[in-house]
Amino acid sequence: MKKTLLIGPANSGKSAIFNMLSGANRKVANYNGITVDTATAGLISNSRHEEQLAIVDLPGIYSLVPSSIDEAVTTSTLIGRNNQVTEFHDVVCVVDCARLDSSLSLTLAMKDLFGGKIKVIFNKIDLDIAKNYDFDKIGQHLGVPYLKFSTMRDSSATVDQFIRENASASVLTPVNKIQLSNESTEYNPFSVNFEEEEHIQLENEVAALSNIEKYQREARDLKASYAIGKNKGLIQLSNKIDHIVLHPILGGVIFLAVFYLIFHSIYTWSGPAMDLIDGGVGAFGEYVSSILPPGMLNSFIVDGVIAGVGGVIIFLPQIMILFFLLSLLEQSGYISRASIITDRAMSYFGLNGKAFLPYLSGFACSVPAIMATRTISDKKERLATLMTIPLITCSARLPVYILLIGTFVPEKTIFGIFNSQALSFFFLYFLGSFVALIIAKIFRLTLYKGSTTSFIIELPLYQLPTFKPAFKAMTFKGKVFLKKAGTIILGLSMVIWFLSTFPKPAEQLLVGKTDAEAASISLEHSTIGQFGKLIEPVIKPLGYNWKMGVGITVAMGARELFVSTLGTIYALGDVDEESTTLRQRLQSEIDPVTNKPVFNTAVAWSLLIFFAFAMQCISTLGIVKRETDGWGHVFLMFGYMTVLAYGGAFITYHILI
Repeated sequence: MKKTLLIGPANSGKSAIFNMLSGANRKVANYNGITVDTATAGLISNSRHEEQLAIVDLPGIYSLVPSSIDEAVTTSTLIGRNNQVTEFHDVVCVVDCARLDSSLSLTLAMKDLFGGKIKVIFNKIDLDIAKNYDFDKIGQHLGVPYLKFSTMRDSSATVDQFIRENASASVLTPVNKIQLSNESTEYNPFSVNFEEEEHIQLENEVAALSNIEKYQREARDLKASYAIGKNKGLIQLSNKIDHIVLHPILGGVIFLAVFYLIFHSIYTWSGPAMDLIDGGVGAFGEYVSSILPPGMLNSFIVDGVIAGVGGVIIFLPQIMILFFLLSLLEQSGYISRASIITDRAMSYFGLNGKAFLPYLSGFACSVPAIMATRTISDKKERLATLMTIPLITCSARLPVYILLIGTFVPEKTIFGIFNSQALSFFFLYFLGSFVALIIAKIFRLTLYKGSTTSFIIELPLYQLPTFKPAFKAMTFKGKVFLKKAGTIILGLSMVIWFLSTFPKPAEQLLVGKTDAEAASISLEHSTIGQFGKLIEPVIKPLGYNWKMGVGITVAMGARELFVSTLGTIYALGDVDEESTTLRQRLQSEIDPVTNKPVFNTAVAWSLLIFFAFAMQCISTLGIVKRETDGWGHVFLMFGYMTVLAYGGAFITYHILI
């Protein structure tokens, strides 16, 4: 009985066609990996024909390089190494009209493998998106027998007739070799000796991915060439832009330029709004102070609540601008391209482009980013990604970065074009990402050792972004930030005020002291001051005093609390006219022993590096426990990030001091 293989991406309709032709009840589901075995059945029409044909449904694949065991079943079948299907006469590629990029890419690879002796079924031809392409011309371009079909609309007789009329008389074997990566050979369900297999050529991971990319580019060119209707111009334009944006060299340059401009815009556009909020908070504090009688309640409301929360909400403009710009990028279609650009780089670190989306989500918050790793099918690759996501610069780090960079990095132009503060911000953002990849590579070579899976993604058409969705995204992120400032930060600001106010020092210590000196003495003798003194020997090698120790300790609950803590600590007592804002207060802080500034460039960068690497988010640790079903990964994450933060801060301080 002659066998015909059904080949195509997952969810392309292979199993539906198999059921129609054979009368079987092959299970269909909308996620990868459901077809993990080989199903073979005779055609229902065999009873009416002399020639007996069988149809074989294989697991879905996106390329000939397998990234899982079920995909390896399909690849092994194509070279005749499937124990259940040792030979076949025909291959029918099922093209999903709704996902042309991946489907055509696979079809082109299959055509080369078998020297053009394949058949094609353009499935889901009834969908609206299919009306944008001339499938007759695509089929003619491929130069193989083809059928336009819909499992929802057409009868089984149509596809049955197509298969019978184009049935081959002889056994079909590959005429070219499949280029497998050494890593992909680990997925080997039939114990094939790939080194001796005549139809296999082993390559390194980069070479194998380059071959996949070649077919992807050909598929996009083919799709663009035969687009019709109102989207034809947009499809062709998108294709032309991709030749530049996805260029191996230019693509990386464009990627870096785009994100640098984002960070530059954050500083350029947010200044007036920050000044307005800063002045408003200060004026409000003065107004409240004037209507309340002097005393403990006045200090609690003004120095604890208003100063604490105000020290955080001043950074609202930067956060809203960041997510406004990221929304515009996502709408434009560039984010998908960015994942392809980073895929090659990530392959060197044991990850693939699928990790880019969780990493990108990590720029907002680690919690949803860690949950997004569920899309990574390989368990070890998922864990390596999950365990390094907290190194990505999340929005909670922004207040700390903006405060310290804006205060201690002089604003000047470097090389005539770069803003020093924006460049520092840009450096910190990508420092976290780079170190995350380094740690991921270490994990992939040790605890989570395994091969790197292949990566396929559909590219949306480029389009002009609109402001309305961007404003919605910006507003939503702003509300989340304010909610956090109005709940967690407000509550902890009150706690910090109480701990920094009591117990009171002995009265004789305050005799003859100025208000500022009295405030400093009171803070030093308070509960929080004594705790800072306790840990000062540990953090002194990093350039920190006990006040900064209090700040980083409180920030273990949430990173942005560092700013709120400093705002509360340094707002205690009256300050002179030169210290009306937190930045001015930090710049004017003098060490009473050395009579030198407490904060300087070395200390500021030591803090920046510490916050870039430290694990300071209880919520993240909680989601890690839930996603990994245990405490082991929680302790590992907290441990390695703490060591990394301390070591990085120590080296930075002693280099710059």
